[in-house]
Amino acid sequence: MTAAAAAASMTDATIRIESVRRTYGQGASAVEAVKGVNLEIAAGSFVAIVGASGSGKSTLLNMVGTLDRPTEGRVRVGDVDLYALDDNALTRFRRDRIGFVFQFFHLLPMLSALENAMLPLELAGRGGREARARALGLLERMGLSARAEHRPDELSGGEMQRVAIARALIMDPPLLLADEPTGNLDSKTGKSILELLKELADGKRTILLVTHDPAVAAAGDRVITMADGLVQSDVATGADRG
Repeated sequence: MTAAAAAASMTDATIRIESVRRTYGQGASAVEAVKGVNLEIAAGSFVAIVGASGSGKSTLLNMVGTLDRPTEGRVRVGDVDLYALDDNALTRFRRDRIGFVFQFFHLLPMLSALENAMLPLELAGRGGREARARALGLLERMGLSARAEHRPDELSGGEMQRVAIARALIMDPPLLLADEPTGNLDSKTGKSILELLKELADGKRTILLVTHDPAVAAAGDRVITMADGLVQSDVATGADRG
């Protein structure tokens, strides 16, 4: 493989979900959360998965994000078959190529906004001056330059979510996964976070967002609706990213 091909492989975030099933439990108590889903999501797209609680949408997202394993089927990101990787390689893939944004932020309370944003680089052994500069640049992009030294308990919900997004972007991952990123915010703040995610969907980074709210899902350029572990519809929205 040439250097150019290797670089392209590292940044390709095309998602291919192939006959994926996820069953919890065994026997009569078994619950099939995802029931044989097939999807392909193009690199650089902004796709929303919508569905009621229990529809299987978060389970599917977790399998793309390597936080859960399929019972059957394959998940590929670019040319990588995720669950053919050993645990160490899977951990590195998750760290280097996937950014996560969650409903409840998951910031460390004893760290400042800047330290929380830097954390993935620190854990990867890449801390120091350059990591600090990159984190400060991301916080500035999030409109949080003046809040960099504040701890989470000194920030609003919207500010905490922006710190979480900065942390998700610090490794410059080609894939960003967002699970109900506006679900713990008031409507005005949620709208601002959604606008930020739309700005990040610049055709280079793939964004996969899970929500129960059709209005939030409509921000994507494609909406996949799930119910009872199955894809019910898959529709291009023609959403304006500008």
